[in-house]
Amino acid sequence: MKSSTVKNQAKQTTYGRPRLLSHEEILEGAVELGLEGLTMKRLATHLNVGTATLYQYFDSRKTLMRAAAVYSLSDVPLPEDKGQHWSQLARDYVETIQSLLAENPSFIHSYQHTDYGFEVQFQLIEKFLHSMSERGFKPEKGMELFNIIGMAAFAGAIEITRQREFEFQDETMEVVAKRQFARLDAAAFPMMAQALSTFTQTPEQKIELLLSATFKTIARERGEDESEIV
Repeated sequence: MKSSTVKNQAKQTTYGRPRLLSHEEILEGAVELGLEGLTMKRLATHLNVGTATLYQYFDSRKTLMRAAAVYSLSDVPLPEDKGQHWSQLARDYVETIQSLLAENPSFIHSYQHTDYGFEVQFQLIEKFLHSMSERGFKPEKGMELFNIIGMAAFAGAIEITRQREFEFQDETMEVVAKRQFARLDAAAFPMMAQALSTFTQTPEQKIELLLSATFKTIARERGEDESEIV
């Protein structure tokens, strides 16, 4: 009899009693457990509710994961505004976002415009726009700059993730690319032969080239001295 009671209590603990949850509680729980390998059952147990309760808020694990990934971005430590040149602050944002995405590749596929995504993005961007406003950027121009930052960070994170795939095999993208190119008939790729070293640049070098050219263009439009670009 006692054994039966214990089993019933354990079952209640696993599936939980019906109770109201907020979306924020669910997302916080998901982030606490970690998004990698997260299941609806594990999260339900963690929150002491039934799995069916979670499906009342999110129609699938995929939907929940995407929302949780975006929600987790609200805790991202943003670059500190120390009065640095706008181009340096912009670079700081690129590095922060790029590092976050590279360390959490699932975010690359999860960062989208969910109900929570917009709110989180607005909070992140507002701080950036405020800093740029103090440097003479109107909100629209500041937003254009942030869009550039976001695209550069995503591109850089994808490149870094690709590079790490080679590192798992104790190689580098440069070594593999050059080895495979050496197997080809160089006469059939005369232009590529001259550009191979540029093709195999590191993610940091590629993003630097992109940002440098873009920031100099913005500086010219603002009537600034390009030499001030960091």
